[in-house]
Amino acid sequence: MNTIVLLGLFFLLIIIRVPVAFAMILASLIGCVVLDLAPITAVASTAFNSLFSYTLLAIPFYIFAGAIMTRGGISKKLCDWIGTLFYRVRGGPGMVTVVASAFFAAISGSATATTASIGTMMLPEMEARGYKRPRALAIAAAGGVIGPIIPPSIMFVLYGVGTETSIGDLFIAGLLPGILLAVFLCGAVFLTAKKDGVAATGGKISISAFFKTLWHAKWAILVPVIILGGIYSGIFTPTEAGAAACVYAIIITLFVDRTLSFKGLLTVAGESAVTGATIFILLAAAGIFGRVLTLGQVPQQLSDAILSVAGNRVACLIIVNIILLVIGCVMDGGAALIILAPLMLPIVEQFGVDPIHFGVMICLNLSIGAITPPVGSCLFAAVVIGDTPLEKIAKNIVPFLLAEIAVLVLVIFCQPLSTALISLMGGGG
Repeated sequence: MNTIVLLGLFFLLIIIRVPVAFAMILASLIGCVVLDLAPITAVASTAFNSLFSYTLLAIPFYIFAGAIMTRGGISKKLCDWIGTLFYRVRGGPGMVTVVASAFFAAISGSATATTASIGTMMLPEMEARGYKRPRALAIAAAGGVIGPIIPPSIMFVLYGVGTETSIGDLFIAGLLPGILLAVFLCGAVFLTAKKDGVAATGGKISISAFFKTLWHAKWAILVPVIILGGIYSGIFTPTEAGAAACVYAIIITLFVDRTLSFKGLLTVAGESAVTGATIFILLAAAGIFGRVLTLGQVPQQLSDAILSVAGNRVACLIIVNIILLVIGCVMDGGAALIILAPLMLPIVEQFGVDPIHFGVMICLNLSIGAITPPVGSCLFAAVVIGDTPLEKIAKNIVPFLLAEIAVLVLVIFCQPLSTALISLMGGGG
């Protein structure tokens, strides 16, 4: 009964377009009154306690660092360097978009930011080399999904805090699936380019051009080295790595490349503060909602319902991932992650699923929702940068969506994809 009332009320509010954070708060307040789960006065303290975590400081740091590097023109340098390798291959501009998205993901950690930055840069180039606009925008949107999987990832931070899982290990665990996403998407780009009649440029790879553009892009390429190298060498924690990335980004854009002014830096800081505040409001609301769900014994009821249907590990994973895919289509991935990760993890752990493996699985699953209507954030970013109707982009994104689902299936049923690198590096603690 509690599960039906609380979750039913929440999804009803979502359907009538109440913002997710307010839907969680309203469902919690009404649940407290109707089901007599807790005094309403407990809501404020629960919200405050949800944000009382040192690790959460990593979120505004990574947002700010990514925004500085974006505004500093890093995306163009990355695209120029990667283009020296791929422009001579059929579908080369689309592959450049995908691979540049993977590199840019190591700076932004966000699907939408990756789509907007790389898509804006590559759209004219793709059109000039034979791509139709809806297909080009679909590739940019699909490439954005790599953003939350390649470290540093805001979604991994949210999952780590919500489930008390090592964020450093999550960062490492995302590397192989992120690379696999890029490989599968490049394969889909090649096949669609062949179907669309997009020809290769031809010619040989210029070694001199490769090293020249590599030199120009060196500061961007060093960002993941600094973050991951610093974390796993023990120099700093994931949160301190975010602060180090901010300092690095400011020095490079203000004093080395000089692509950003102090006035521009203040503008970026303001925009990043708004983005960060939005996430923290969601976290506070999710803390309230999660507490009320726990008092209403919703996790236990949900667990019993799934376990009654799933008799083994494979069946459980299939059911859980179908639920996640459906919810990812109608709800923002970050908000869904905050709510669902603490609910789903205890269920899959009963079948021996590693928390790190499940973290990669759920983040990839919900990230795919960024390219599925009706609330796909990457799709809407593509609509804005390309001034193209959503339905045209959605139609062209199907091959890339299938490629990403194929990677998800591999991740679900091949746990070493998530955990092998951690074992090699002596992590797991």
